[in-house]
Amino acid sequence: MKSLTSYIFESIAHLKKNETGIIAFDIDDTLLRSNSDIIKIYKNDPNTGKRVALTTDEFAKDPDAKYHEDWFDYSDFKDESKVYRSIIEGTPILRNLKILDAYILAGYHFCFLTARSCEETIKHALREFIRYKDENGHLRELQDKFKDNLSAAISDKYKEYPGNTTAEKKANVLKRLCNEYDKVIFVDDDIKNVEMAKSLNLYNLKIIKAQK
Repeated sequence: MKSLTSYIFESIAHLKKNETGIIAFDIDDTLLRSNSDIIKIYKNDPNTGKRVALTTDEFAKDPDAKYHEDWFDYSDFKDESKVYRSIIEGTPILRNLKILDAYILAGYHFCFLTARSCEETIKHALREFIRYKDENGHLRELQDKFKDNLSAAISDKYKEYPGNTTAEKKANVLKRLCNEYDKVIFVDDDIKNVEMAKSLNLYNLKIIKAQK
């Protein structure tokens, strides 16, 4: 697994003729930082009897998230209005968006792979939110580079994604992408998702642990 810095500063080879590639991005603390005043995760700890509001970053670092997913309330992430606003009003993480720029310019497609719900809402919001820089430094819309049909919000209430945990569900989506594309890049900030993706040992999958 290469470091983030090496991906930003090295020259990423353009896809060869008839070669296909896609970069799959996590959203929270990877593409953007959500406004925690809009959207939170709530932890109901049976040991203390307390209900605590967490940011997405705090949730990713919580040791109970791996083994006790049932302790967590994700209702904010099922509220379509909050989901939309949390993206549109989010703060872009530029160091990670530079990676997106580089791969788009190298001929790769883009999709998202998130633990969120409200998949259709996310598609609309990201089309408004994301821009990439072209060769001349001008911001452009993704247009047909954004593969809506291959994007996945694995907690969506209208779809069933196989797997017992968030990491397993994301890994299963990556396996599907690797069957459809010659090269797949996966960018995620959560070490659980990164380690599960690495365990797939897929020859055409490269994994980047995103910096926050």
